[in-house]
Amino acid sequence: MPKPLISVVLATRDRAGLFQEALDSVLGQRYDKLEIVVVSDGSSPEQLALYQPVWDAARARLGERFNAHCLVRRPKGHGQSYSLNYGTAQARGDYVCFLDDDDKWTDPEHLSRVAAAIDAAAAQGRTVDLYMANQDAWATGERHVGTLWLGTLASELQARGRSPDASGCYEVSVEDLMASTGFCHLNCLTVRRALFEQVGGMDEGIRWECDRDLYLKLIDAAGLMLHHPQVMAYHRVPDPTKSNNMTTALGMVEKRLLQSIVLDRAMVRARHPAIRRHAREHKGYALKRIAQELAGVGDWTGARYYAGQALGATPGLKWAAFWLRCVLRSRFARA
Repeated sequence: MPKPLISVVLATRDRAGLFQEALDSVLGQRYDKLEIVVVSDGSSPEQLALYQPVWDAARARLGERFNAHCLVRRPKGHGQSYSLNYGTAQARGDYVCFLDDDDKWTDPEHLSRVAAAIDAAAAQGRTVDLYMANQDAWATGERHVGTLWLGTLASELQARGRSPDASGCYEVSVEDLMASTGFCHLNCLTVRRALFEQVGGMDEGIRWECDRDLYLKLIDAAGLMLHHPQVMAYHRVPDPTKSNNMTTALGMVEKRLLQSIVLDRAMVRARHPAIRRHAREHKGYALKRIAQELAGVGDWTGARYYAGQALGATPGLKWAAFWLRCVLRSRFARA
């Protein structure tokens, strides 16, 4: 049985130094049937001059299995979703995975495990739609934040009497994933390209929580999903003092508004009840955060509105008291 071709898509913008570290971590994979698709999201001419020798070296090593594409420069770029959709459209592999340009893979056997899982399923007449691993998060100053996202999933499955297969993979359901505390980060996700295209790829209209949006769409439509708890990536937590990062550039209220859009869409379009329940509960959480942020800056009218919305989504006495406080403070402010 021939090995599957796995395409790795890296989107980057004006971060040639960090990008080289990310690219080197992919080139360090011991799996030999991979291709790399790079999408520069309108990097400056000065940065492109720094990228070029890095790309040339990778192309000399991989030949036609390395391709770099440059998008026209825009003030705020085209965004992660557009760039990754573009890169996936150029990919030739049956499976696609992703890596942020400021992160890196830390396990050179990662793609070998992915390919082995795909081959083992194929030998049984089954097709892997999603393969999910784990990563560690590190803050500024090399402070280890923890193994977030699906970091607790394996222990949760074991507590329910589940065991991994001989390769260390767990077969997981939507219910398993929705009962977990997080979701799979793009750095750790491998998706069958046909499924990525089937769900419409990433939503290019949102710039925060676009990875969660993709995750919810994928698991709702997927068949066979596998989780391997191996930590295989290093994720840099965005530095809040830097505004050029997608996560830190958006204000908290705007972030939560985008998050609420993602969750609204999941509530409307998801087939699985577990995803709809997850979306409803987390929508309540997002609305509460918006209300708290607005209350913190003295916008009691706005806080009252979102607190009322949150109370409707996730009723509770404590939150009812907060909503009543917002009502009274907003009326006092108008008096």
